[in-house]
Amino acid sequence: MQRILLSLLIIISLATAALAQEDLATHFMRHTWQSSRTNPAFFPDYQAVIGLPGVYNTLYVTNVTYGDLIAKGENGKDVLNINQAIEQLGENNILRNNLDIETLSLGMRFGKAALSLGHTLRFNAFMNYPKTMPQLIWQGNAQFIGQEVEFGPDVDLFGYQEFALGLAVDVAPGFTIGGRAKLLAGVGSISSERTSLRLRTDSEIYQLELNADYYVNSAGSIKYDGFDKLTVAFDYGRFDFEELFTGNTGFAFDLGVQLQLGEKLELAASALDIGKVNWKEEVTNYHLNGTFQYEGLDPAQNIFEDTVTVGSIIDTLREIYEVVETSVNYSTTLPARFYLSGLYHLKPGLSVGGLIYLEQYREEWTTAVAIGGNMDILPVLNVGATYAFRNERLDNLGLNATLLLGPVQLMAATDNIVTAIRPKDSHSANLRLGLNLLLGRVRPEKPEAKAPSGFY
Repeated sequence: MQRILLSLLIIISLATAALAQEDLATHFMRHTWQSSRTNPAFFPDYQAVIGLPGVYNTLYVTNVTYGDLIAKGENGKDVLNINQAIEQLGENNILRNNLDIETLSLGMRFGKAALSLGHTLRFNAFMNYPKTMPQLIWQGNAQFIGQEVEFGPDVDLFGYQEFALGLAVDVAPGFTIGGRAKLLAGVGSISSERTSLRLRTDSEIYQLELNADYYVNSAGSIKYDGFDKLTVAFDYGRFDFEELFTGNTGFAFDLGVQLQLGEKLELAASALDIGKVNWKEEVTNYHLNGTFQYEGLDPAQNIFEDTVTVGSIIDTLREIYEVVETSVNYSTTLPARFYLSGLYHLKPGLSVGGLIYLEQYREEWTTAVAIGGNMDILPVLNVGATYAFRNERLDNLGLNATLLLGPVQLMAATDNIVTAIRPKDSHSANLRLGLNLLLGRVRPEKPEAKAPSGFY
């Protein structure tokens, strides 16, 4: 059963690539309410905006793809091949997924100022795992006889609600400063703090020795009452209204500036999600520490076989491992994001630009460089494209479009259209969908100096 569950987890994680990278295309879509999520100084040319439910999802997987899991069987049909996928793994491998569910937001202009309110459900999933982990679970430890291998995964899984209050002010002609204060309410968390798990198999007597210093924090997500009663209660992407306000609170803020130079050139910079969630409610910490030796168990793979007597294994594990439980509060620092961009308006309704994107997360920096353009091809239709260099890959071609039906604006954007064309070969994917009500069109005195909000 455990092997089946592992297989399903891998398949689901990779299959979601068809739905799902950094939010690059949205930054160029200045005529949409969603672009303000990349810079709080942005505001579309309307008196009022109502943001209706929308979604943003992004997935990134290193080394292995969905296609690596599939092989042709004897009858010519696709069959699951975990061993083939394991061969493609690197020494360390990363799985990253971010999901934002935008429920409702509102923006209104008051002279030279614009006020905004919004609520979003946000989820983050991260796992950095060595190749030895699936090797041990799926293939057993016989291949590592006489070796000591590290197999502990680094995990960070958390969800929270975001209540945002924003303000953008034109402090001088062509110069806008914006900011957002965000109250955070944590929904659930699982986070590894120390990740050392080393297994050694003796080459003569096949005795197994585990050297461990593994520490995991949980807030309402892990229930551990022994090896036979371990459950994970983190519902990724799901929300209960009983969790609208929780004791796990935090604060974050966004800052942004927009500068118009002359009639055609525009510069912008922003810093987003500077803050953290403090976990104080239903907190449990699990610590496995020490050196453990045991004999008599079959190789690690057999622990996951349905034919093995589970009761005897549980009894052995219970005697060997002593998991220490505490209840110490902890915090989760949000992935901090930074945008620096330039946009050049060739003519009304047509613009090109470039941006540099940085993200700091778990003491690591991620960078991306993109170029993009948008144009009005009809009075009610705007289309755009982006091309990005990210994670040492150049196959990041994005497309976006907005359609205006009266006051209703529909938008869709992806930073990697290649995923839709070749989903089995893709390592990353991205999708944003949004729906807005735009009220009271503002007509600037010099349209050519504005972003390609189009529809003039």
